[in-house]
Amino acid sequence: MTGRITLSIIFATLATPLFALECDEGMRAFAHAAGETCIPVDPQRIVTLQDQNGLLPLMELGVTPIGSSGHVNSAGEQIFRRMEGYDTSDVRWIGPYGSPPDVETIAAMQPDLIIASPWPPEAPDLLEGVAPVVVIDMFNQPLEDALFQFADVVNRTDRAEELQAQMQARAVEVRAELGDLMDTTTLSAITREYEGDGFYGIEPTQAFGAIRRALDPTMTPAEADWSTERANKSLEVIGDHAADVMMFLTFDADEGGTSSEFNSFMSEPIVQALPVAQAGQIYVLDGSQMVGSAWGKIVNGMEQISAVLLDDGINRDLVIE
Repeated sequence: MTGRITLSIIFATLATPLFALECDEGMRAFAHAAGETCIPVDPQRIVTLQDQNGLLPLMELGVTPIGSSGHVNSAGEQIFRRMEGYDTSDVRWIGPYGSPPDVETIAAMQPDLIIASPWPPEAPDLLEGVAPVVVIDMFNQPLEDALFQFADVVNRTDRAEELQAQMQARAVEVRAELGDLMDTTTLSAITREYEGDGFYGIEPTQAFGAIRRALDPTMTPAEADWSTERANKSLEVIGDHAADVMMFLTFDADEGGTSSEFNSFMSEPIVQALPVAQAGQIYVLDGSQMVGSAWGKIVNGMEQISAVLLDDGINRDLVIE
């Protein structure tokens, strides 16, 4: 398990008998982002309060929850995001993620375990009388650690190790395919802020953080500091993120890679003035394929980035490393 980070060791240490709760028969102590909770040794009726960061990682492990929060799309449909390739027909949609959970609806389902993400923060207090609630934080720790926490909750650590090994093996192949291009091609990765005209660098957690650890690309100075918190920035400083290759993370790309959000970004005069834009080397990074808590999303993002970097036509001398 060479890819494990020390946070996993910390969680494991907290769960040792020296610190653990005394739990009833059939239960065990589990340390998580909101503290320590007695959970079923073998949970059978799991409800998740997030789809791409709750339902998805469990389905990837081969575990199907009985219910999950999801999303209401622009057409008014109740969906589970990022679940392509998984059969969610037996998963009950219980409400939109991020909203206060419907306690009565969840209680009627008689879950034996509820898995929450950090939002909404009031979920553990609202639902603690229904079933044990654990909070897995995939935003303030490396995604790999969060994925092993999901696996630990459902006793699928062996499967997580297999998925991690597959991801690491692919990373070795990609690094070999890229050769010295990782050193000679400067990369930046940004996305537009949720509301407003600014942008922010993709944070070093979730899939992109795992990709950076696996491939170790040469990032711009503005994005090279792992300790930098995600912060909205004005387009006036977009030049600080200029690189040989710029990736623009979007969630509305169609099968051809067309994105209205990307087109809007590219229409900005300050963006058009960038050498990377004039060289035609700003690319869509399809968030629908690489965002979400799953080993497969890490691999998908890795494949997207490597496909761009392998392009022989790229001018790799736009910036001086």
